[in-house]
Amino acid sequence: MPEPLRAALYLDFDNVVSGLVEGAGPAIAERFATEPALWLAPLMEDRPRRTLLRRCYMNPAGAIIRADGTRAYFSTFRYAFQAMGFEVVDCPRLTRLKNAADLRIALDVMDALAGPVRLDEFTIMSSDADFVPLLLRLRTHDRTTRLVAHPDVGRIVRAAADDVIGLDALATALGWQRDAPDATPFGHDAAPDVMAAITEILADQNGPVHLPHLGQMLVARTGLTLRSSDYAGTGSLEALIATLPGWTLEPGAGGGTLLPPGWQAE
Repeated sequence: MPEPLRAALYLDFDNVVSGLVEGAGPAIAERFATEPALWLAPLMEDRPRRTLLRRCYMNPAGAIIRADGTRAYFSTFRYAFQAMGFEVVDCPRLTRLKNAADLRIALDVMDALAGPVRLDEFTIMSSDADFVPLLLRLRTHDRTTRLVAHPDVGRIVRAAADDVIGLDALATALGWQRDAPDATPFGHDAAPDVMAAITEILADQNGPVHLPHLGQMLVARTGLTLRSSDYAGTGSLEALIATLPGWTLEPGAGGGTLLPPGWQAE
């Protein structure tokens, strides 16, 4: 019988919950948060492994907005994860739109990689493309990597991990049914819709567009952010800008400003 893998699990709670809300609805997202045993067992028991480290990175002030408009605050889910052996790491927002969960995860993974106990497998639960360099670094250290992410995660992100498990698989374990009459379209390829929306937004502008403002308009039109749509399926901000004829990026606060064709940076 093979030796169990020594494993670590890192959950970007806000990212995964928002992905489940978008793809399977708030009820499934809340079940994910209140009954982690339902998805943790099938996720971790497909082969012999000892999960030596489980961490959940959470903004306690975040919330799931239920169908009736009430809020289920993330802080109320802390005990459910502690009862499953997770260490819950508070990651409050540092700015209006961003917490530091991805950076905390990256630092903690590097600390674990350099620790006294060899970990054979790292599972990262997030659709954030920022984890690509971390996944590639783990590969160079001969560690197995698993990514639990949105089923539409881009090819660049997918190629960086040894195995990719879609959030739709977790949603199914939580009772979501793809073919149900009221099912939300999890796994729908939103990239063309996002690209069309970006093109329309920029066509309506008469000057430079601050990236956070573009993101807000995109959410208003599609319900998706640049990052959650994997930059309209292109894999990176740079690749997205390359598809926009004449537009250039001027670095700056909030990620920078898109300059329209013929516009000179000051």
